[in-house]
Amino acid sequence: MTQKRIKNSNTGFSIKLQLLCFLAVVLLLAIFFTIPSQNSVSDKSIINETKYALEDTTGITKLVLGQQILSQSPTNSSEWLMNNDFVVDEEMIASLWAIMQRIEVKKPVSETIKDEVINSFLLNGINVQVFRGDNQIRNYKVCTHKGETYAMQEESTSPYSIYIPGYYLQIRDIFDIRPYEWQDRTLLATTPNTFRSLSVSYPTNKEESFNLEFTGKTFKMRELAEADTNKIYEYLPYFSQVMGEQYVKNDKLQDSLKNTSPIAVFSLNDIRNEEPQKLEIYTARGKYFVLFKNQLLLFSPQFANIILRTRSDFAKTE
Repeated sequence: MTQKRIKNSNTGFSIKLQLLCFLAVVLLLAIFFTIPSQNSVSDKSIINETKYALEDTTGITKLVLGQQILSQSPTNSSEWLMNNDFVVDEEMIASLWAIMQRIEVKKPVSETIKDEVINSFLLNGINVQVFRGDNQIRNYKVCTHKGETYAMQEESTSPYSIYIPGYYLQIRDIFDIRPYEWQDRTLLATTPNTFRSLSVSYPTNKEESFNLEFTGKTFKMRELAEADTNKIYEYLPYFSQVMGEQYVKNDKLQDSLKNTSPIAVFSLNDIRNEEPQKLEIYTARGKYFVLFKNQLLLFSPQFANIILRTRSDFAKTE
């Protein structure tokens, strides 16, 4: 008998997260396949003077967006840290680079609204600083005024309207980072060469809990002498990377879940880690949630239906 599973519900990213992930693919393809479009400002000296877009992200080590600092990890150059606190999600940082490479100047600000726009920098402006090592290669501010995004160099008093060609996008809002949205959402991870064992426990259905182990030659289930090895081989690859959907800031819900029993507890042993990787899955409000490192995340109902297998699911059938 399988565990009861919740039907699909729309628990995806926030609108900003969806936009970032979508643009990651589209903009990177545009950079690779298209010839750079002609800028709507004809004066080449103006374009060179503004320098908002990043022609090349190679060697960039730090990005400051307002009060938030994204910095390259000192121990792993492929990882980025948010405020030296946690590892940033790879898709998010890739999306941000794609956007920053495609920024173009639309036109200088009209003299009739110049004072209003400059005042908007004081009201909602975000300072953008980009570094290669100790060398600051970009330093400008962005703001929104009446639905338009403007940018201005730090030492300048001449704003320019900026945009991403082909998209109606508030660039300023992309730079308005909420740190928890950028945190890496990897919950469990292993590889065929580093997997040791996986324990799946159902607190309210203990007879369906199970343990999978690698014996050195094959995989076996401790509780079933005649487990279907084909089903085991189909199941384990899903644990190459188990991810949460979105961090949730809801202390009341988090405290409530801590006082309830999870529907499932996963414990993954991998030779790269000294301690087992643990994951607890809960249900509330018709959705799946996980408590991970004392934080609350939404969990995909589709993926939950895949990994919430029971002992009976692995029994051989005639």
